[in-house]
Amino acid sequence: MHITGKEKMLAANSVQELLVAAEAISDCGGSEFAGNRFSPFSWSAVKISQRQARYHNKRGTISSYSPVARSSRISPERPENPVRLEMQHTSFATSRETQSDALQPQRADTALVAALLIAFNLIAFVLVQRGNPDFVKGDFKMFYTAAVALRSGHATDLYSRDLHVSMQQQLLPSLPLRDVKVYTHPPYELLVFLPFSVLPYKAACYCWLALTLLLAVLCGRMLSGYAAVLALFPFLAIMLEQQDSVLVLLILIGSWLGLRRNLDSRAGFLLGLGLFRFQIVVPLALILLFWKPKLLKGFALSGTLVTLISLAMVGPTGLRSYVGYVSSMAHDSATAVSERYQIDPRTNPTLRGLVYELASRGGESVSPTAARVLPAILGLIDLLCLGLARKFMRTDASPEVKFAFAVLLALLLSFHLLMHDLILLALPFTLLRGLPARWPLVPFYLTPLVYCFYPPSKAWMGLFLFSSCLLIIFRKPRSPSFNQDFL
Repeated sequence: MHITGKEKMLAANSVQELLVAAEAISDCGGSEFAGNRFSPFSWSAVKISQRQARYHNKRGTISSYSPVARSSRISPERPENPVRLEMQHTSFATSRETQSDALQPQRADTALVAALLIAFNLIAFVLVQRGNPDFVKGDFKMFYTAAVALRSGHATDLYSRDLHVSMQQQLLPSLPLRDVKVYTHPPYELLVFLPFSVLPYKAACYCWLALTLLLAVLCGRMLSGYAAVLALFPFLAIMLEQQDSVLVLLILIGSWLGLRRNLDSRAGFLLGLGLFRFQIVVPLALILLFWKPKLLKGFALSGTLVTLISLAMVGPTGLRSYVGYVSSMAHDSATAVSERYQIDPRTNPTLRGLVYELASRGGESVSPTAARVLPAILGLIDLLCLGLARKFMRTDASPEVKFAFAVLLALLLSFHLLMHDLILLALPFTLLRGLPARWPLVPFYLTPLVYCFYPPSKAWMGLFLFSSCLLIIFRKPRSPSFNQDFL
């Protein structure tokens, strides 16, 4: 008596045999069923096989539709031995467990190194801060006195050096005149510092440091790795100088997450909130526009919003004084060290700092001839970099690599950049995981080395950023595993 394929399926006694019969139907192309119609039970068997295949894919085991099962194609006449199939399942699961066990020591060593780097930053901060118990050194007094001046009705004089000298010396009688800090940021940023201005100065400093640490931990959490932020040498600089760069990092991470979810307008809106660091945010927005043109809508909206808020806070006179102060500061430090504004171009790890370092040969000023051509040279370099960015941002590189490149190039193009601003390197360092372009950024995590050999000129550090950009451009990009834990 001849038994057809349909009868074999009806006689199956286990789920595995049903899967075998379903695959036999697929392999034979239905030839055994020529002239016959499938019964509902046949279609049920096929559905069961599909569900079983999805189940095995989720479990990480081998189904009858996996490459391992297909390597030994099941024949309709000779079903696969269940014992052999179980051995394949066990072998596959064992190899996965072996790979996982092999990664355990490596992850433990990496976590230990990360913990040591974080501990060094925190210990170094405590030891250095012991010499500054009254917070005479640092930049928080700039934010504090500006917020107090705004609350006390001196909004139009917010950028007056005389006002800050009188208020800061009254606040800190032992403060030398050269250490007086004038507020140089847009007025709207003071909304963050107004709550601290109602506290005594020393208490406000401690509260700001605590908030800075919490925001840094939050940024590390969002980047899936606390050491990406807390182990950076610039983080130590932020804590010692009581700066606000961690706010910019938080904004940039939020913007990246928005772009990652294709929420371009929202990402642009968040980016515009960081215009208190316009020397970084504006170049970054220009570069990102080559990739995500819709970002402009949100960026323009938030830029208009913060401008109107600033105008409401200090009025037209105060806003004009801010623009005039920043313009004068940039002009005075364009070709020489500015004693009045305490700006040294050699401290900028940017393209401007590198060019200035070469043109001045390490001196405080460049020659008159170089002073005439230096702005044109820097403008040409900036245009070339933007043209290169336009070409790269339209390639098929992964979103992680594009955003990391945009941040690195924006830092290099910045007119004024200090060590604490390099906390933003935590973002490209995380996004470039697994790529050679990540390695030039590693020195910024070697705090003991950088801290012990910290030169008077810091422009040379821009070479690390420049090298990372070159490796991104001239190496074939790979898709980094962003969701894996860092350190």
